[in-house]
Amino acid sequence: MHRRPILVAPLVFAVTIAAPLHAQCGGVERWAIKMAADPAAAGLATATPVATTFHDLLQLPRPASLTTRAATEQVVRVVDAYLVKFKKEAGKDGDQDYHLVISDQTLQYTQSGDTIPSPHSFIAEIPDPDCVSGRNSTVTTPSHVQAQLQSVRTAFEQHFPNISSGWNEAHGIPVRLTGVVFFDFPHGQVGRSPRTLELHPLLKIEFNPTTTVATAPTSPGLVNAGFESGDSGWTATTGVLVSGNEPPPSEGTRRAWLGGHGARATDQLWQQVTLPATATAISMTFALRVETEEEGTVPYDSLRVRIRDANGTFLKNAAIFTNLHASNSYVLRSVDLSAYRGRTVRLSFESKEDGSSATSFVVDDVRLVIESP
Repeated sequence: MHRRPILVAPLVFAVTIAAPLHAQCGGVERWAIKMAADPAAAGLATATPVATTFHDLLQLPRPASLTTRAATEQVVRVVDAYLVKFKKEAGKDGDQDYHLVISDQTLQYTQSGDTIPSPHSFIAEIPDPDCVSGRNSTVTTPSHVQAQLQSVRTAFEQHFPNISSGWNEAHGIPVRLTGVVFFDFPHGQVGRSPRTLELHPLLKIEFNPTTTVATAPTSPGLVNAGFESGDSGWTATTGVLVSGNEPPPSEGTRRAWLGGHGARATDQLWQQVTLPATATAISMTFALRVETEEEGTVPYDSLRVRIRDANGTFLKNAAIFTNLHASNSYVLRSVDLSAYRGRTVRLSFESKEDGSSATSFVVDDVRLVIESP
């Protein structure tokens, strides 16, 4: 008996090859304008930026409509300012920009949760040059400033080679920014200006410029801010005001050296000043270098920046630094004095060491920054 062969049809599997997922980069809102990939960006005068002071920049009028690039947004500006902090806009919804918080000499800025934006800050953005197309690939033309996008991104990452997730502190480093004026929609951004003006995109960033591109408003300072005239204007514990190079000054030949005893001790340095009632904001900035022999994670030694009244009565700790702030280099620090407008106060630096290893708190270039209406 012959069996009829059983014919088996070959199985056919239909395989659908999915398109590759779009990279999680680039934004959606006014994205072509943010990347200078819109038609009007062809007319940007990138070779001849307009020198502008910080506060003149923030006074530029906000356009009535933001549907296209406004006339104000067709100008490239260059401004001297201070970089306070920055972060990379990462994550699933991030556009991979570097979000820079920029301030004036007060180092004040709009913080998270502030309902009223600070008049002393704005945002600058360094986009990812590989994300011109946007999150949904809606931008189909290249950026008119593609080379500058790559150059400024490279310069920033070379200056900050160890960028961490979240906010990175820049401690008010002086910067010169060249960028395109852009007006964003307010959505609680840290560092936003009152009119939500940004420099977006940045085309160039210079760190610690040695010249000035536009004259900034001047403000009175403290007497003998850099201690070059000895104890003039200051009252200090014996041995606090010193010269020489160990530890080195920030500028000049003199500085204030609090602590450094390696024994139980306190030091004090203060100057009394009357703060104008009409100021819109007042800050005290200073260069601080912390050197320590302490080990571990316990704050054994401290420097308190204190506000006292004209009689020496304690009012507030404006800032506290400890051996855990050791950096072996000067860092620009700032405290807000706006709450004391119209009052005579003592601005006091007070150190305290325990009975063992030494911590030196070296202060230089103490400046009073007063913003007037």
